[in-house]
Amino acid sequence: MKRITQTIALALLAAGLGAVIGAHYASGNKKEPLAASLDGRQTRTAPATAGTTDATRRILYWWDPMVGPASISPKPGISTMGMALIPVYAAGNTAAAPGSVTIDPAIEQNLAVATSTVRFGALHQTVDTVGYIRQETPVVTAVTLRTSGWIGTLYATTEGTAIRKGDPLFTLYSPQLLAAEEEMLAAARNVALAGRAHDESALAEARRILQSIRMRLIHLGVSPSQLDRVAADGKAREYLTFLSPVSGYLAAVGVRQRSFVKSGETVMRIDPLNHVWLDAQVYDNQLRWLRLGQVMQAHLAADPGHALQGRIFFIDSNEDPQTHTVTVRARFANPDGFLRPGMYALVDIPTTPIRHSLLAPASAIIHTGTDEVALLAEGNGHFVPRKVRTGLAGSDDMVQVLSGLQPGDRVVTSGQFLIDVESNMNEVAAKFLAKAQSPGAAMAGMHTPKPPKAGH
Repeated sequence: MKRITQTIALALLAAGLGAVIGAHYASGNKKEPLAASLDGRQTRTAPATAGTTDATRRILYWWDPMVGPASISPKPGISTMGMALIPVYAAGNTAAAPGSVTIDPAIEQNLAVATSTVRFGALHQTVDTVGYIRQETPVVTAVTLRTSGWIGTLYATTEGTAIRKGDPLFTLYSPQLLAAEEEMLAAARNVALAGRAHDESALAEARRILQSIRMRLIHLGVSPSQLDRVAADGKAREYLTFLSPVSGYLAAVGVRQRSFVKSGETVMRIDPLNHVWLDAQVYDNQLRWLRLGQVMQAHLAADPGHALQGRIFFIDSNEDPQTHTVTVRARFANPDGFLRPGMYALVDIPTTPIRHSLLAPASAIIHTGTDEVALLAEGNGHFVPRKVRTGLAGSDDMVQVLSGLQPGDRVVTSGQFLIDVESNMNEVAAKFLAKAQSPGAAMAGMHTPKPPKAGH
């Protein structure tokens, strides 16, 4: 905001100056005209032609700052805006290369030009991105029947319902299970008879058979607690209740009440959420900072102020061609089940810093589209553009310098735009002088504004 204010002030000052000069010439005032140079200083001078000298300086050309380079003229005159052309004097160092610029120290201070020193140091980076919670795919539990039968009561019906381990899912009537129950009750009666007969050999055999039938029912999906109740009642149950093997969320239901289910058919799917994944999207120019095992910090929009931590265990080998991002995945504990698939999170990944590298402020690098340029401050208000090549960018407004700068160089970090304007103006002036001083050169290529006709 400070730079914008200063720029507006300079523009208004230039406009006011042009208006005063125009009024001065239009009124026929015979006093000495007011002249201004590019360094901002103003002097009183007598009319002169290109190449004449006053007490200290040589006039290079005349121009109207409000019109720009198109108004440059080798002699005094009136611009297309009706303003008197202002002389521009030669700087102290006329041998400066095109593109370089020298600014009066007072003007440099008014332009708020700031510089910084190029130095060696550690380059730090924290990758900031976004991500989404998703289920831990390999541990999804499928509830599959190991025997055919008919569904009785379906307790778990709504997808997304939270389910805890041991909760009832459905009841099932199966002739195979009913026959196995009857066999278990018969074996239990044999155990009782052998015990009353005090026949240790028969008792051991009866117990072995009972345990075998009981384990067969457990492997078919019947819970041990239900088998205990059947044994206590001494009566087989037509419909047995199947319980959830894990805690999680009901993801899919593939049956309806009173429907027939074949052996091997998946009845429903449960997603256990004691652990979840977080998929973060990272741009390809940030991949060089990332490694497996780095800590990923997540800040959930659903739980502000609370940071979660997990470790990166997967970096996708493919890049999205539309967004140019790569998926980076970390695993997070979810003991209370609060984290749900689809939740949005802000992600921070603190990376391992580059310990020793030549660094420059990122604000000092000007991207021209094809090149990278930095303005080198050589002292006494003299600035020279320097072509540079940068590498990785840090999160502390520092970039890695690969070539073009040396330790101790001072580069401009603020006010480059106004310096660049002055630099372009000097380059235009250099081309103008080279053309004017060439043997036999005419000023046909330069537009010389003509004075207005009488009556205008």
